[in-house]
Amino acid sequence: MATASKVAAAEAEALKRERLENYNKVVAAAELGAIQLVKLDFDVSPEYFGENDETQLGYVITPESSEYDADAGIAVCVIEFQVNAMRDDIPVLQCNATYTIMYGISETCDTDAVKAFIERVGVFSCYPYFRGVFASLDWAANTRLPPLPIHKEEVKRKAKPRKKSAKVLKAQEE
Repeated sequence: MATASKVAAAEAEALKRERLENYNKVVAAAELGAIQLVKLDFDVSPEYFGENDETQLGYVITPESSEYDADAGIAVCVIEFQVNAMRDDIPVLQCNATYTIMYGISETCDTDAVKAFIERVGVFSCYPYFRGVFASLDWAANTRLPPLPIHKEEVKRKAKPRKKSAKVLKAQEE
């Protein structure tokens, strides 16, 4: 039984290494081609300008779709950005923007690795442009919102193996 689990763990580690190598190949082969704003909606309700200072601001970034054409050497991703200002669970300000981002891929790469790259890196490539557009709209609408925060990737933490107590270790020895 222990041998089967070791084999499965070794196979999982090999697969993880292969995915990382495929991803790094994309990183080396990719070059930013274009970032384009293709849709923009901005709406501020009159209630926004009321006396209430309990406005909660939040944003969501969603890679909507991605495509990779290995023959053409092009990867494209559509990314949606949404900002909402809520007051008493009612949206009083909304901004939705859609960007497309295109990367040239100089050599044929694994499709899954290219899509993982463009969806991950594309968000960080487009976000400063969206942040700037949102700041301009904020200024033009005189909404006086704070700047959007720096976008950070969520860190995936590995589960720490639990230490076995002396009581458990003693029971296993018996």
